[in-house]
Amino acid sequence: MITFFRYFSLSLTSLIFLLTPNGPPVVYKFLVIIALVLLALVFTSTYRSMRYRPHAVMLYVSIEMMMILLLAIFTGGFNSPFKLYSLNPILIAAGSLSFYFCWTLLVGYFAIFFGCCYFFYKSAGDTFASVLLENGNLFLALALTVTFMQLLSKLRRQREEANARTDETLEHIKSLYHIVETSSEHDFMNIGQVITDYAVKLTKLNKALFWFAGTAGEPSPVSRQTGWLPEEENNLFGELKKHESDWRRQKEPLFKSLPGFGDLLLMPVRMSTRFVGMIGVKLEAHEGLEGRRWYIQQLMFLAELSAITLERHELSVAENRLIVTNEQNRIADEMHDSVSQSLFGIVYAAHSLKQSFRKMTPTQLEEQIELIHDSATKAAKELRITIYSLSSKKSGGPTWLGMVRSHLKNLSRLNDVEIDFKVKGDDFSLPYTYHKALFRIISEATGNAIRHGAAQNIEVELTLKPRWAGLAIRDDGVGFDTDLLWTRSEEGSGGLGMKNMQHLAHSLGGDFQLSSNENAGTQILISIPVGVVELKNA
Repeated sequence: MITFFRYFSLSLTSLIFLLTPNGPPVVYKFLVIIALVLLALVFTSTYRSMRYRPHAVMLYVSIEMMMILLLAIFTGGFNSPFKLYSLNPILIAAGSLSFYFCWTLLVGYFAIFFGCCYFFYKSAGDTFASVLLENGNLFLALALTVTFMQLLSKLRRQREEANARTDETLEHIKSLYHIVETSSEHDFMNIGQVITDYAVKLTKLNKALFWFAGTAGEPSPVSRQTGWLPEEENNLFGELKKHESDWRRQKEPLFKSLPGFGDLLLMPVRMSTRFVGMIGVKLEAHEGLEGRRWYIQQLMFLAELSAITLERHELSVAENRLIVTNEQNRIADEMHDSVSQSLFGIVYAAHSLKQSFRKMTPTQLEEQIELIHDSATKAAKELRITIYSLSSKKSGGPTWLGMVRSHLKNLSRLNDVEIDFKVKGDDFSLPYTYHKALFRIISEATGNAIRHGAAQNIEVELTLKPRWAGLAIRDDGVGFDTDLLWTRSEEGSGGLGMKNMQHLAHSLGGDFQLSSNENAGTQILISIPVGVVELKNA
């Protein structure tokens, strides 16, 4: 818009300057117009190339303003058609530079222009006040234009900031949902740490907490905090514990000042059946009302997500218990009705044979042994059928590798990406903990390659051996600077995906290696010894 206005105003003022009968010769006017067009091209290109360097833009705006000022003074002063051409650098300043610089530029321009024109172009008998009143409309027009432009620029910046914040929040929400959705039982007990880490990332504050109230007879997740020192943690949760009765009655977000910990914004977390705890952030002293409203919105979202996650976990635990109980009853009924009866018959026949085999003829003895043999064969067959019905591998049902392959196939189809999944070995003897961790790593790595790396080809190679599991994931995406990634992760400004994968590998006693370069793709190599976790927990 500013570029269009520059060339439109230049064309209009140049035409007026050219058609004005008095003044310099036409040739001189043409030369001035050609010089103005060339300068307009130079300054427009310069502003575009230096739009992220405000100090350089200030310098070039000042230089252009001085040129326009001299041009207006030497082409007629108050009657110069170029006196309003000064709007071009002023609009640049109003749209991209500071408020004070813009108004200093405007006032300076008018003061120098008016002063020079007053001394060089005033008529005899004109007073300073009369000349100022006669030409004050120039300053008024410039001032109104600058004010309007600054309002538009402020609205544009607010919209861009809101869009950037919304996009960043949505990205964090997707990552957080993915982590919570795929978390295992062990990770669930540390869900407070995941929530507090994301509270810091969402609000851009330095400190957050998730305090869990105790529940009778049930293990609850561990209260966690981010930003405070480890030695402050017990005192922090101790202070929150003192007000537990107040928290249980609280239903809305509240601001609370805790001795030694400053001003906190706290949000209660409630499931449909009970009170869970409090999510909170430490507020900065300079935060205004609008900022606090934003924090409330983020904590409300995190509280609802936490409540839903906890409730789903409890329902899942209850459902699993019910499934196990029903399956135990079903197996017991089948064993009682089939295998147990056959075994009882075998035991009874063997006991009878023991008592009377001396009185039997060889033919009768052979018939009795054959009967016991048939009964044992029948029992073994029924037992085998029961075992096969419980084993997805043996019964042809869905296996872990099948689920991984199905997930990658769906991911490939939905995102139009080629994913090559290669498997060496068998996962039958791999413990469930390793299944869960490897699936999360595969899911996280392939998702990152598609979302952030814009990869078109991904190779997933899984090697499974009795005492070792290896995973290699390679893509042809845009890549990144790994040093910068780990630095941002330590500062809390980067994503948690790589950090989570590294933590999963290390938690199983494994090794995590990441290599990537910009425009050269990414490679993740993971090596995990099988059985280390079980030995530690034994």
